[in-house]
Amino acid sequence: MTSFGKVFQVMSRDRFRTINKIILVELAVIAGTLLWSVATRGIQSGEFFGATMSWSVPALFAAIILMSVANEHVYTRDTYRLIPIGETKLYTTNLLSSLLMFLYFSVIQVVLYAITSTIDAKFLSSLFADLMNPHYPLGEAIKIVIGLELMGLALVILSWTTISLVHLVVSATNNFLPNVSRRAVDTVLYIVVIYLVVRVAAFIFHEFNNLSGMMSAGMQTQFIVNIVGILVVAAIEAVINVVLLKKWVETIPN
Repeated sequence: MTSFGKVFQVMSRDRFRTINKIILVELAVIAGTLLWSVATRGIQSGEFFGATMSWSVPALFAAIILMSVANEHVYTRDTYRLIPIGETKLYTTNLLSSLLMFLYFSVIQVVLYAITSTIDAKFLSSLFADLMNPHYPLGEAIKIVIGLELMGLALVILSWTTISLVHLVVSATNNFLPNVSRRAVDTVLYIVVIYLVVRVAAFIFHEFNNLSGMMSAGMQTQFIVNIVGILVVAAIEAVINVVLLKKWVETIPN
């Protein structure tokens, strides 16, 4: 059997290159935006941080999507499925590899935010002084930021397990159904996915709109329960995905 470390190394290598390409494109776009500002009207206060924050959002979605694509290729390609390794270890290695690369991407974003916030320190200090409620201590605000980061990470994991679940269910059912039935099942599954995405998006907006309420101990507890609930659902989906891999999903020749 192939060791966990070797498979993890192989999977992480290509994803590391992908994440680096996203970061390079992000830096190029940020630099282009700032150069355009210099050429047209000059750099304004807070523009370094603003440009970084604006372009980090599409870069974030690109990282999530491309890591998701990399995940799904593993489950149906001979290159990986024919490796002498158990399905549970394959699935776990695949998910952890994408998660590590996503954490690497997140660390780079934090570094970029730290650098640009230092450049725009005066502007941000003035902005936060106006926005922050004086009754809320800085320590509580830091807890909220950490909580939101954990929530975001849990939602990323859930999105990957959900996408894999839909993909593997479609792959499994397509092996047994005629073409007409395949299209009907695929349509129903895609509708379910769209519904789930809308529900998750609504949940995220709800949490962001209630940041002030999260300062209280009761809301913090509920927030932790929400994160645990998301991870439990992701774990259940992961178990189902492994069963599908073992029993019903066939590979696609490269």
